[in-house]
Amino acid sequence: MAIPNQKLGLVMSPQEFMVALCMWLGIPVFASPPSSVRCPCGTVIDPHGDHVLGCGHGSLRNKRHDTLCDVIFNTVLVDNRDCKKEQRCNSHNNARPGDVFHPDFLQGRAAYFDVTVRNSLQASYLLESATQPGAAAAGGDSEKIAQYEDEVNAAGCDFYSLVVEALGVWFPSSLEILKIIARRAVLTTGTTVSRAIQHLLQQLSFSLWRYNAKLILDRLAICNVDNVM
Repeated sequence: MAIPNQKLGLVMSPQEFMVALCMWLGIPVFASPPSSVRCPCGTVIDPHGDHVLGCGHGSLRNKRHDTLCDVIFNTVLVDNRDCKKEQRCNSHNNARPGDVFHPDFLQGRAAYFDVTVRNSLQASYLLESATQPGAAAAGGDSEKIAQYEDEVNAAGCDFYSLVVEALGVWFPSSLEILKIIARRAVLTTGTTVSRAIQHLLQQLSFSLWRYNAKLILDRLAICNVDNVM
């Protein structure tokens, strides 16, 4: 039986939907503004909103990340009620190598999952992303593994980097881990494997695009741009 969109959290406001649709189709989100209209960080806001997706100004980018973490956490929690958020790997420092902690994920080993959103449209990734889809996600995955994997492995646990680009491309190994997470939840929920994977990926994709739209709408409001498509 299909789960209603409301229960999956798949609901946007009409304005959020229009902005997300424009981004998906590559249509300008608003009429091209004069160059004097700038983001609070000082960068000119482009009519497609590309800059806003990766800009660190304000709190919505963190909320986008946290919402994805919540979706994953709620799924692993179905599999094991002892899963937690923001756990330290050891008592010697305050580093939290994972947004979500699972005490018994694969082969009896505890696992730390770290969620990262990378903007393939930012200047440092743009050239490579134009010729190699997923380049930004690959870069994010390498950075996270270099930062945390050795420490987590030394503690006898596994580290999993879950990296998605702002426009929705998951790094291949991240996608496979998400599918395993969904399959494990099937043992408790009783749904089919294919439907569990579909629901998880659908919730993640929807949450990502909804917050992309929220980011752009919020930034345009701050900059007094009212001619949103």
